[in-house]
Amino acid sequence: MKFLPSFHNPKIRGYTTYYTIILAVVTSVVILTTFQVIHQNIIQNSMTFFEGYFSLFMLIRNEKTGNGFLRHVTYVKSLTAS
Repeated sequence: MKFLPSFHNPKIRGYTTYYTIILAVVTSVVILTTFQVIHQNIIQNSMTFFEGYFSLFMLIRNEKTGNGFLRHVTYVKSLTAS
């Protein structure tokens, strides 16, 4: 039970790695579902979306990662607005 606080404390080193891996897996599942390589029912699709949203939220809680993410989103937004 000693490892559980690392999932909720953004200052711990493994926090960012853990949620980045989850986000990468969720992204690959969504891509595979889009190309109909794998098939999921509506409940599984909803849970996959929730897991991706939750891991992105948890990543943004980390101050360093959140600031970098917002900087990149602003940059992409400026490219699309031009």
